[in-house]
Amino acid sequence: MKKCISIIVALLLCRCVYAQYTLEDCQTMARENYPLIKQYELIEKVAEYNIVNAKRAWLPQITLSGQASYQNDVVSFPDEMTNVFEMVGITLNPLHKDQYRVSLDVSQIIWDGGYTKAKKEAEMADMEVMKLSNETDLYALEERINQIYFGILTLKEQEKQARLREKLLEENRNVIATGAANGVAAESDLNLIEAELLANQQYITRIKTSMNAYIKILSLMTGIDIQETAVFEKPAVPVPSTRQILRPELKLFDARLSALEIQKKISNTAVMPKFSFFAQGLYGYPGFNMFEDMLHYQWSWNYIVGLRFQWNVSSFYTKKNNIRNIEVNKNMVNVQKERFIYENNLQQSQTNAAINQMLEIMQDDDRIIELRTKIRIASESKWQNGIITMSELLKDITNETNARLDKSIHELEWLKKIYELKSITNN
Repeated sequence: MKKCISIIVALLLCRCVYAQYTLEDCQTMARENYPLIKQYELIEKVAEYNIVNAKRAWLPQITLSGQASYQNDVVSFPDEMTNVFEMVGITLNPLHKDQYRVSLDVSQIIWDGGYTKAKKEAEMADMEVMKLSNETDLYALEERINQIYFGILTLKEQEKQARLREKLLEENRNVIATGAANGVAAESDLNLIEAELLANQQYITRIKTSMNAYIKILSLMTGIDIQETAVFEKPAVPVPSTRQILRPELKLFDARLSALEIQKKISNTAVMPKFSFFAQGLYGYPGFNMFEDMLHYQWSWNYIVGLRFQWNVSSFYTKKNNIRNIEVNKNMVNVQKERFIYENNLQQSQTNAAINQMLEIMQDDDRIIELRTKIRIASESKWQNGIITMSELLKDITNETNARLDKSIHELEWLKKIYELKSITNN
């Protein structure tokens, strides 16, 4: 049992240490780890609450109020009339100056000219604008991940070629060491190649330091503890597609235009008349029948119902300028959209030119490596025969290593440019 557990633990450790990552994996993890991703749910909640509040404008509006007051004068009959009533035995007192009232007012909108509907549409449009604005920020995050990921691939390729150069240097060092032991090779040549090996090791150390820094940044952005020994797969060449621009920025421009159009709709509905039903229940003193209250001081129940018509005619004063302001803002958004498309097309053109340039360069890479390898092999033979110096041999070894490195870098640069083009269009 213990042996089984040890094997499982070992396998898990191996998986962690030698984990494999793809560009798509890193983009997905970075997106899920980025704080802005949490805003989607918050944006939807805010919009939901605002929409519910807008809908509640159609619910009955209920107001409960109370009032106690004292006034310096009240309604009363003229003295002549009170005298006549007193002659027949009826006393008419004025209303009491202290008055009390508790009321319940209920109002129900019947028609508001489409204002509430426009408000709900505006809330939905604002939510879409906020979500797409958030999406553009997340899209920029993917571009940063691309830069880091290809930076790691480039550094790993540099390390790989440096290791191959190290191998060639060690093979030649062994030959020199044997020759020096037999008295057919100079000690200075052995010192020279040893120095070259040390310089190469320093180069590898610098590469590893830079690579570890890139991996640490990637770990922070993805929220995953990526080890130095992790394997980063070379991305496949994307399948060619149409270069139609599908960037979230374009959707954001369109959403902003829609939101402005709805604001225009709100301005139009704000000047419409509104009709509502109302009811008011009262309890207090005096009531609606003041003559009865003059005869008897008592609290009473009263009510009133009816239809109400309201029209804020003064809203016409600002309607025209509000509409003009909205149209100006729409024109500004359209200009920004056109500018984005213009700059995006320029980026596409520049990136396509860089891709084609890399393709032309890459055509000669294999031939250059073949020639550099032949030159290096010939130089090794020449050195062994005393025709050239060790410095010349080391130069040819370096040239061969650089040729192999150039091929790898060219391929990565070409692939990186293709992914840049893919990112430029989101296609």
